[in-house]
Amino acid sequence: MIYGMNLLLWTTRVDDSHLPILESLAAMGYGLVEVPVFDTADPGAYARLGRSIRDMGLQPSAVSALNADQNIASADKRLRARGEADVMRMMECAAAMGAPFLSGPMHSAIGVFSGQGPSADELRRSAESLAHISAYGATLDVRLCIEPLNRFECYLINDLADAAGFVAEVGSNATVLYDTFHAHIEEKDVAAAIRAHGASIGLVHVSENDRSTPGQGQVRWTETFAALHDIAYDGPLIVEAFGLALPELSAATRIWRRMFDDELSLARDALAFMRHHWESQPNQHR
Repeated sequence: MIYGMNLLLWTTRVDDSHLPILESLAAMGYGLVEVPVFDTADPGAYARLGRSIRDMGLQPSAVSALNADQNIASADKRLRARGEADVMRMMECAAAMGAPFLSGPMHSAIGVFSGQGPSADELRRSAESLAHISAYGATLDVRLCIEPLNRFECYLINDLADAAGFVAEVGSNATVLYDTFHAHIEEKDVAAAIRAHGASIGLVHVSENDRSTPGQGQVRWTETFAALHDIAYDGPLIVEAFGLALPELSAATRIWRRMFDDELSLARDALAFMRHHWESQPNQHR
């Protein structure tokens, strides 16, 4: 098992000033870091960052999201074209970094609502754009990993069943990012959902119900890890947590109070928690 850490706990733009954090994560025993890719102006910067990450013995992965001006589900052709072009550039930056995945809720814009559920046209438009993007990613050896979000953050794709059906429409170079935080809002039975749609899961975000330290909240971890074991999940387990370090990200993720001592302590505790639960599974795939 490869254990990863999402760097959005620290920043939306990783640069050389964050290398000591990456070194600390590598020294703890992490094998992967999930790098935010929002600024796509300089793919060369991601290439240099990727080399630094690999030199530390870590693997890079890429994560991003869409804003209202990039909404590929929109009826506005200009927004769809802008969003599609932007995600293509995210793919190029991920490839430059050597990341095998570009993950996130790439199906639609976060925080944009129509006042009703998704229409067939919205789903079709999103799937068509992502099919183009996914096919382009295949030429770069980057796989698209699409994340369902809870109903309070988006309305297009909320649960694992819908996400599995959606990625089937997008194509063979698309898979699902399963996030335990969102799942514990949307799924009736998290273990049953994993077992039913496990073939579609390419990545897993290990995220507590309060977005803080995994294992210190209400997520049904025993059932979750057992179900992932039952489907022979062999992708990485990636911690996603949020704090108050970035005001714009705190506002977007609705984090209003401090819930852990410091970021590296959270990372250390999360790694110990994941190892304990995953490696205690019977006949575990290693």
